Amino acid sequence: MMASTIRSVLRVPQFVNFTRGLSTSGASLSKVKGRINAKKPMRVEVVEGKRYLWCACGYSKNQPWCDGTHLWRRWSLKIKQTPVMFKAPKTGQVSLCTCKQTDKAPYCDGAHRRKEIQEAVIE
Repeated sequence: MMASTIRSVLRVPQFVNFTRGLSTSGASLSKVKGRINAKKPMRVEVVEGKRYLWCACGYSKNQPWCDGTHLWRRWSLKIKQTPVMFKAPKTGQVSLCTCKQTDKAPYCDGAHRRKEIQEAVIE
């Protein structure tokens, strides 16, 4: 069934995007990346089995964790990203991305080393 057919049956407004959703695996369907918060990863201690919410928008004041800014300032900042929930596979330190350009969210994949990220101005 096509999206236009679903929209007409459910009477869903045109601005609703069917392809976007909360990612719990780290792989987001959205191609839009968050705001660059820092140009290097953050080493944090995680506990095996505990669930964490990693900030994907880049506006959280509690980096690398989500503080809900994407909810409260969504319209004024035009934030499209949602946090990534992940469960720590083992206790220990991990490098979490703070440039928000990683393809392996929430973990750092070295995207911060790219020239365009290093030259970017952090707001």
